[in-house]
Formats: sequence, C-alpha cells, structure tokens
Amino acid sequence: MMRTSVLFATALVLTACGGGGSEQTVDYSGRNSGQVFYSYPADQQTQISVHAPLVVQFSEAPGLALSDITLTGPDGAVDVDMSEADQGRSVVITPRVPLAFNSDYTLSLNGIDLDGFSDGTLNFTTGSAGTGPQDQQQNADELVISRQMPSGGDDQPFMDFSTVHLQFSQPLDRTTVDNTTVSLNDAGGNPVAATLLVSGTRLTLDPQEDLAPGSDYTLELDAALTSKAGVAYSGENSITLTPQDSTPRETLVLEAMAADPTKDCGEDGVMLSPLSGEPINCVPLIAKLLGDTTVSKLSGNVFAELGFVPNYPDATPLRISKGSLLSGEPLEVLIGGQLPAGFDSGDVTVSFLSDASGYLSPAPYSAAPEAPRRVQLTLDLAFSTADSRANGAFTQTLLQVELVGRAIVENGRMVIDAIGVIEPEVLGIETAYGVLSFHMESYADQVNAPEPEVDITGPSLQSWQPGDYADRFRPGDPVVLNFDETPNQDTIIPGTTVSLTEQGAQVPFQWRLDGASLVLTPDDPLAFGSDYQVAFTDGVQDLSGNPANPETLDFTMVDATTNSPRTPYTTTVYPGYGCAIDPGSEDLGNGIQGECASAYQDQAGDLLPVPTMPANRAIEVQFSRNMAADSMVLGSTCGQGSVRVEKIDTAGNCLEAVPAHLSMEARKLTITPQQPWEDGTLYRYVLASHEQAGCAGEVICSQDGMPLQTAQLLGPDADKGGPGMAIAFTGAAATDNVLLPLRNLPKADVNANFLLDDSETKAQEVPPGSGQYPTPTNAAKLAVLDTGGIATAANIGCNINDTCPADKFTYLNGGINADIVGWNDAEQAVEVTLY
Repeated sequence: MMRTSVLFATALVLTACGGGGSEQTVDYSGRNSGQVFYSYPADQQTQISVHAPLVVQFSEAPGLALSDITLTGPDGAVDVDMSEADQGRSVVITPRVPLAFNSDYTLSLNGIDLDGFSDGTLNFTTGSAGTGPQDQQQNADELVISRQMPSGGDDQPFMDFSTVHLQFSQPLDRTTVDNTTVSLNDAGGNPVAATLLVSGTRLTLDPQEDLAPGSDYTLELDAALTSKAGVAYSGENSITLTPQDSTPRETLVLEAMAADPTKDCGEDGVMLSPLSGEPINCVPLIAKLLGDTTVSKLSGNVFAELGFVPNYPDATPLRISKGSLLSGEPLEVLIGGQLPAGFDSGDVTVSFLSDASGYLSPAPYSAAPEAPRRVQLTLDLAFSTADSRANGAFTQTLLQVELVGRAIVENGRMVIDAIGVIEPEVLGIETAYGVLSFHMESYADQVNAPEPEVDITGPSLQSWQPGDYADRFRPGDPVVLNFDETPNQDTIIPGTTVSLTEQGAQVPFQWRLDGASLVLTPDDPLAFGSDYQVAFTDGVQDLSGNPANPETLDFTMVDATTNSPRTPYTTTVYPGYGCAIDPGSEDLGNGIQGECASAYQDQAGDLLPVPTMPANRAIEVQFSRNMAADSMVLGSTCGQGSVRVEKIDTAGNCLEAVPAHLSMEARKLTITPQQPWEDGTLYRYVLASHEQAGCAGEVICSQDGMPLQTAQLLGPDADKGGPGMAIAFTGAAATDNVLLPLRNLPKADVNANFLLDDSETKAQEVPPGSGQYPTPTNAAKLAVLDTGGIATAANIGCNINDTCPADKFTYLNGGINADIVGWNDAEQAVEVTLY
C-alpha cells in the first residue's frame, strides 16, 4: 500500500481550503456572516428518502426561528420541527410526517438568501417507494435511466477505478439483469468482467479490475432488460465511458470511531455530529416492528484511495475498496421498541459489496477560503449479524447509500462528517429507516497508521430453510442459505459452486444474494413427496477470497398423494372475506358486503361488512394449491378478464376498470394498482370461476386444470368451481401499519382436499399404549357433550358404540392476515389486528 507522504500533505491543504502554501485548521472567527457552508440534501439532489431530515450549516449561527422556515411540496407547505447543532450553526429541519414519493420540494429561509443555491432556495426531489401503487414506485411510464453516477462531468469525472451506479425510472425485474442485458465492453468489443448488483430501481456495475485510462468503453443495455411491471428498457442502448487516469494514487487511513468507547448511542455525553446533532457512527432503525430504540454503534478503519490531487483539484476522486468492513455492536431486539425478543443481534458487520466511489470538491455554496470541502460518497453495503435468528431478519443488501458531507482539517487530521439515510427491510415485510451521521478522522501519522486487517476465515452456513421444518415447506417457497458473512456474488455459479438436485437430477433455479442470505427459487415449484439436496462447495468465497466451508443438505417435501383431488380455494384474501356473496344479500350503500353464498341461504350466517383498503396497499390472495399463472388475466374493461379490479357505484355497477399489475407466485396473487386507492371511493375485485368442471373461458385455475372454488357452503362437487368471487371495498387513507400474512403450518391436510388421506398424518398415540392422543398442531378435538330431542346417542369419527380416539379431530387448513399496529402504552403490549 502506498502511504501518504509529502504529496498528501499537499492534498490535505487542497481539500481543506482550496489551495495555498500551508496546512490550515478552520478558523470560525473569520467567517463571513450568513454564508452557507453545507446542506443535506445537496441542492438539486434527487432520490432523497422521504424520511430524510434537512440540514443547512452556516458560517455562524443564523438565529432562525421555526416561523422563518418554509418547506413546500406538491401539496403546499409541510409541517416541520427545527433543532440546532454545532453551537447553532447547523439548522436541522425534520418533517413531522414522511414526504411524498417522487416529488419536488423547496426549502426557503425567511430573510436569508441561500447564496450558491440554484435560485436562493434548497431544491431536491424525493425517491420512489419500494412497495405500494405503481406510480409511487416509478417516475416515468417508460423504463429508462433516470440518473447515472459518476456523471462524467467536471464535478464527477469518470475514473479508471470508478464504479458505475445507475438509477432507473422503474423497479427492475432482477431475473432480466445479467451480462447479456447489461454489460461493459472495451474498445475491441470484449466484455469487461464486472460485478452486477441490483435492487429496486438501482443497478451497480463494478469492474473487477481497474480500467485503462484514455481508452473508450461502452456500457451496453439491451431491450430484454425489463421492469417488474414488464416494461422493456427503451433508453439509450450504448453509453461511451472514457476513464481518466487516477495515478499516482495514495491511501489515506481514516478512523471511524465509536460515538463513545463505553456508552450506548442514546446516552448523554457521546460524541455528536456537528451537522445533525445526533450521535456519530450510530445506525438507528426505526420501524413499527422495532420501534425507535434499535441502534447499532459502528466503528472501524477506512482505507480511502485518492486520485492524484494536483490533477483533480476541483473534484478529487476517491474510492474505498470492495470488501472493506465496519463493525457494529449488538442490536437490542425489542418488538415494537418495548417488548424484549429474548435475544440480541450479536455483532453487526457492514461489508462493502463494491468499490465505493466519491469525490472531494470545493464548497458549492461559498467561495470563502475557510469553507469546508464537500464530500460525496456512494456505498453498496451488506448488513449481517452474528446471531442466526437476528441475521435471518436483518441481513440484506443496501445499494447506493449516498453520503453528503464536509471535509476540514483540524490539528493536522482530515475530519469528515456526512449524512445519509438507510432504508433496510425488517423481516421482509416492513421498510425501516435510519439517519446515519457518519464521522471519520484521518490518522495524524499516516506512515504508522493501522494496516488493513487480514481476513483468513471463509463463510460458514449459519442457518437454512427449510432446515428441520420441511413439514412446513410448500411449493413456491425458496430455499434460503444464511451465511455468517457476506459471500462474493461473483463466486455463486448455479450447478457448479451451488446446486439444487431432486433425487440426483439438477433443478434449475433463479438466485439472489441479499446480504449474507443466498435465496434459491426453483424455476418450477418444489414437488410434494420428493427428496432434495442443496449443496455449496468451497468455490463459494467471501469478499476477501476466502473459501467457504462446504456443506450438503438434504430435505424431503411432505407427501401429498391423493386419489381424491379437490378444486383450489383461497386460504386468505386481503381485503375482504374469502367467499362468493349471495347477490340478494348485498347492500353496498349501507356498507354491507352480504352473506356468503350457501345452499341454506336463510342460515348462511353473518352479514359481512365492506372493508376499507389503505391507499398504499395491494390486494393479496393466497391459494390452497399451485395455480396456473396464465389463467390469471387482468381485465382492461368492465366485466372482462379472469381477474378484475373495478370502480363501482353503490348498486354494484362497474364505472370503470382500474389499471393495475398482476404479480403471481405458485400460490399467491398480488394486484398492485397503478394509482393509490381513492379515499371514500367504492371498488370491487373479482376472481372469476364457474360452477362446473374444467377451465374453459375466463376462469382462474390450478396447474392441474381445476377451477377456483369460491363457495364451499354450496356443497359443490370436488371437481367443480363456484360463482365469481366479487369483493367490494372502500378506499381509505394510507397506513403505516405492517401487514403480516400468516399460514397455518404444519398442517395434516397437505393436499387441501378436506380429507385425511393415507399419506397424511393424523393424531398419534403418545406415549404408545397410553390411550392418549394429544391434539396435533392446527387441529381441534371434538367431543359429544350431550344429546337431546330425537337424538339419543351420537359419536364422532366412527359409529355409535365404536371407539376411535385418533379420529376425533378436525384439521385446519388456511391462513390469516394480521395488521401490526404498534406498541400500545395502555395495554403494555404490541397491538395486532386480525382479519
């Protein structure tokens, strides 16, 4: 490693004060009144988190009041709170509710013209949603590149060590992203080996070796690249990149120190960021599932390579190499922020999945010589934890985390402070967020600064799915391998380093790496009754090139053999109730959905209400069997299609079809509207079937050709469907509650035919010979308590006077949807709504 010497002494001066003949420390006393030295977001920055704070740092305390601050968005003024940091020089503005997705915002300060900003105000644009209506997940109807980093301009020169970061107008279908649809080719048309990372709208291409300066490269994108909504890429197909020469480079070693050696992040007396006023190098995670008390304290050394500073005084390029690590202290896992889960996360590791790219640039808003330089850094990160239980919930990949900061020199050390927002998933069902106040200081003695730690341990399997719970595994479920550290995805080669076989035959699969979890999704769902084997070799390596400890894992899917198949049915629907409605019982004008259709309509039971549907949620349906994806066709006009989403009036008449997108898994259908549901508007979705056998016409069917059964109370034949299932609902305001779909597993009726076949397991005598038959999981024991009237005797499971203790159980087959509302102080418990 080439260490900083006389050359970097010059670099320190340049980065601190924009040139000059001696090293300087920032002197606040000489500042010009009212100058802006820093802002987050940067002026005109895009893809900003809707949870981001706004920070403006001045040369001296501006003395602003809350009434002096105006944040304006698409719906007018936004309510905000204000705090201060750095002796009042930093003004921190926090919106009271999340901002709108894909929206432009303007911050103005009364009586202060923000010199250096585009129009005297701070302007920025928020990013897209990860879930919810289509228009919140995309910012254009076409699939094009919406942002490219580095831009290749003077402020972001493309370097020989640059990582290419692309942001698209729509979330990408990751199954269409490979080296045939996205590639980097040299001047001779030869492909350049590179790591491809993709998540949502973001794609990273990191060449495995440095590029040749001055040589032309071509970034090729093919129309076979598509979005999750099925839109083909229609942007520029060839982008020419000409890297500039970064040599000779030097390495600056910086310490990202803990907020305090012994205190927790939330305690008084820890080191605070001069930008945000929050504890430095602490990663908070705020979510309904976790509350606002989950935080990890990070620390470690960062080894930053800088391009030759004299050649790039106005935008000094820097990178932090792939495989770099930061360590975090254990996260205390509290459900709802209050209820202990019984374990913590163990040590947290943050791994750099690609070369982090960035720049040290002149202060953008001030020409004062003492103004700190701007730091911009884009990171592709993976989080993993030492505890296997927490790792399964938290490990994940976070692409293109953008830090915007400042760099100054204090007492001979470069000091970098920056702000960024991370938005990790929790259990895959909720998007958390956390504001990271990053702080690093260079070692004063660079010659004797620490060397990078040498990693000599390869990844080991920490846990896996299905593991010991194959009886709970169903077709469509993925095989998941959780490692104790993040593997290098370039070493995952299906059929070579990682394989899935069925009784010795290779099973084709799609795969993705999410943090330290390798997720394998078979092209065809796993089959009941089959033996499988998943294996990985020592060809799988970590980011430092250490081989994995190979393992071979066996599991067997439960048997579902039957001679009495039955039509599929819905195990859960959201919103609403999983039955076709008797038309004569419907009264939508009074909020009545009606009664489930029944052969005994006068005894059909409750009048079901019309449920509400939050504006930011999708319709979700789970089925009892593997479904035929091609049988689910979305209607584009009223009354058309096997799947219909319609606006209706209170008489049930269709007013118009609702544009939406269908996403299908083996046993699940998700219907995502193009626009949010309108508050107070009446809608209906229809799952079409017919009251006969076969799949002719617009009918939802299983993979084995049986129509959807929608009305069990009609007592249909086992091979026949039912009337169309029409479920009305009313649009409502968006919610931040967390929807948790649950399946009752394990269950005895594996094949969902309402019979206990010979291949399925009924109640067992425990211990043998005792005559005791404990109630199995997801079952209920039935007993005759009394008789009366004309009934003088009764028995369950067998004839009167016969004994059959193993046959007195009813077995549940279905699921339930739960809404996690959050911590309820009055009840001292997590509030959950069951549907």
